[in-house]
Amino acid sequence: MALSWQAVSALNRRRDPALRLVSLLLLLSALGSLVLGMVRISFSTVFITELQRLPGLGTLPAACVYGGIASYSGLSLATGAAPSVNAACLTRIQDAAQAGLGVQPLVLVAVLAILGAVGVTLWGPRWHRLTSGVLSVCAAVLLAVDAPNLAQAFAGHFGHGTSAVTSGPDTGLWVVDGLLLMVVLAQLAVSGFIWARGALAPLEEVAEAGHR
Repeated sequence: MALSWQAVSALNRRRDPALRLVSLLLLLSALGSLVLGMVRISFSTVFITELQRLPGLGTLPAACVYGGIASYSGLSLATGAAPSVNAACLTRIQDAAQAGLGVQPLVLVAVLAILGAVGVTLWGPRWHRLTSGVLSVCAAVLLAVDAPNLAQAFAGHFGHGTSAVTSGPDTGLWVVDGLLLMVVLAQLAVSGFIWARGALAPLEEVAEAGHR
């Protein structure tokens, strides 16, 4: 039986609570995953090569070369809290809080965007899909942009040249961005399905009328 426009609208309303629930679970999972390491600071390959090439400069411990210097969770970047420090690299640090880089604006805005998406999903009107989707994309992009730039903040914090260290995404970044992407994909899938049914409804009604 063909679906009328009224039936399509009813289908949209029935699917909306389910989509809200799925989106909410994904967004809350993304928030919870902010406790994972998202950005890892490591010595750059250029710096390691220079140490190996020039005599008298010494070498880095293997744990430092392969384990990185420090790992910053999304929570530590958003609040300025202490990171997880590799003691083999930063032997002079007695307290991990000394490696704290303060609040990172991009990460803070990303966290606020995720919280905003949660709020819109819970209490927003029918256009919540568009708003929460845009906020999720913005949060994912901001987190990805911040990762390669954190090395400069780290080098400045410890007074070293930026060429000595590098920064890149850690496991937590892929998890959070993946969850945010799933929010957008879920909304696009539902919206696409409803749009397709709505677009085909008049054609189905015409075809059904022709068979009568």
